[in-house]
Amino acid sequence: MNKIEDELRKQSQLARAMARTVDLAEHAGLPASLTKALPIQSFLMKDLEVSNSIHKMFEAMLPFDKQFRVPEVLSTALAWQESTGVSAVLESMRAHDFLTHASIGPIADLKNLGFFDIPKNYLQEFGINLKVLASFDARFCLPQATEMARLAGMFSASETARTLAALAEPSLSVRHAMESMTTPWLEIANPAISASAFAAIQEMGSALSRIQAYDADLSAALRAELGDWRQPIEWPAAIFTDLEARSNFYASLGVNTALTNMPMPAFRETLGIANLLEPPPTLIDRYEEIEPEESSYNEETGFVRTNEAHDRLQRLESQLRKFIDEVMTLEAGPNWPKHRLHPDLLAAWREKKQRAQQQADTDLPLIAYADFTDYERVICKRDNWKIFETYFRRPESVRESFQRLYPIRLDTMHSRVITQDDELFLAVECKRLMNAIGKRRSS
Repeated sequence: MNKIEDELRKQSQLARAMARTVDLAEHAGLPASLTKALPIQSFLMKDLEVSNSIHKMFEAMLPFDKQFRVPEVLSTALAWQESTGVSAVLESMRAHDFLTHASIGPIADLKNLGFFDIPKNYLQEFGINLKVLASFDARFCLPQATEMARLAGMFSASETARTLAALAEPSLSVRHAMESMTTPWLEIANPAISASAFAAIQEMGSALSRIQAYDADLSAALRAELGDWRQPIEWPAAIFTDLEARSNFYASLGVNTALTNMPMPAFRETLGIANLLEPPPTLIDRYEEIEPEESSYNEETGFVRTNEAHDRLQRLESQLRKFIDEVMTLEAGPNWPKHRLHPDLLAAWREKKQRAQQQADTDLPLIAYADFTDYERVICKRDNWKIFETYFRRPESVRESFQRLYPIRLDTMHSRVITQDDELFLAVECKRLMNAIGKRRSS
């Protein structure tokens, strides 16, 4: 009797799995022939009992994909749709008849992955209208040579130009930078705003190469474009998963969102001309970041921009840890964490080191176990600030740098999509922090 009950239970579970699979297939808009074939594939159902993942379902169904001619790119697309970040981008596309500012970079990621190579009828099932992408690209152009002088003049008359020019003798030609562009970047409907945004990025890059990283006037000039992040921030949870909420949050801080309102290739080229898209810092193994247990970072996510940002942040943090460790060791000796950290912070680092040593035979410096938010706490602690003041000038400027980087730091740790605003903050603040660190090494 027990054997019969067990078999009946298995058959019941199998039937429920079949029903769920057919529902998924119909929802995905698969051909009717494949949907009808699913119930006879009992071994596939067993695999589905292990996981409800659409991705695993299609991996197991690969032979049937070929038999029933299901496009491989559709299977991949269905798997991508499981990602929280991808879902957020697709929801944004479905909710608007235009490409929103926050989704420009993430859409470029999906485009590079081949997501939009899916046949149009399948994209329609996802609720995607390719005309939205085409209309966005059509909004931008490469200005004619005769127009560039007028565009450069628009920026020269702006408040930002006057602020940046007052910091030091100008060493760049905005017009020359415009002439160097090879991809469409100027928004046809708003040429003055678009040209001023392009020029502002060039001036920021130039100023960061000529002026001390945390000069008060430079900090103020950057603030005029990148927003005011000096006060401690209570982070709204929505900004880490909702692209539109993040964009609105940045705007509330005074971020000039026009700076990144251009196609991704043009944005990257603009950063490169401004010397803001520099090679990432050297990774210092002894201070290499220890990934926390809760991290879900995965280099195989396919989001190239997220992967690049994650790598740059890891390398930057290894440099920061080395810098702080060297400065504090010189001031308070090799056992400085015991004497110059808040007790709670010291205990947290020690606990993380203990856990790490249980998994691997390592003996890294204690600061290798610092969280991203710990750097400000160490640098700005009252009895430590006198040592770091020469590098950062004002405590609120330190807080501002790390708070601008916090959203991208959190999102890259969890393999989420990032915006072009995030990339700009990373480019500027990475260069700024590395310049401050370099000041010690060159002295």
